[in-house]
Amino acid sequence: MKTLICITALWVVLFIAGASPALGQGGEGYTFITSEKGPQICVGTWIPPTGVGLAGYCDGQLFGMAQLSAISAKQTVDRLDQLLVALTSIDQKLAVSNDQITLLIQAAVNTQTSIEQQVRQGGELLREVINRRFDDLPKEILANDSFKEELTKLKEDILGEVEKQYSPRQPAPSRK
Repeated sequence: MKTLICITALWVVLFIAGASPALGQGGEGYTFITSEKGPQICVGTWIPPTGVGLAGYCDGQLFGMAQLSAISAKQTVDRLDQLLVALTSIDQKLAVSNDQITLLIQAAVNTQTSIEQQVRQGGELLREVINRRFDDLPKEILANDSFKEELTKLKEDILGEVEKQYSPRQPAPSRK
């Protein structure tokens, strides 16, 4: 989950950093010039005049301040819309992932509960079988008190081991 967030943040930073200024093209600059039409901006390369009384020219696009501001604002809105769509998509995918994780956690809890129930039932069944087998021993064998005492100790030892093996386990502490 943390990896996905880091990758997403890196992608957003690269997207914003890669968004060039309005109408900027790799290596082109902005030159502000004053003309009879007022202040203008040459987006591209400004070629200065070669002689006195001659005009320089723009090797690129020549925009008025208002035009460039409008174009820049439009491009910014478009890029922000794209970013919003990307972030919405990421949010939706994270919501789906969170739902799936919740389902997996519930399935794991249900599985653990089922396993514990089966272990408990298995232990009860084993104890019943052991008790029944010792209770079904012939009376002739149990007539000898010392032999009967040893069998009782054996039965208790076996049942003690069954209890150790089939008693409910304490859940492992959760890691955060």
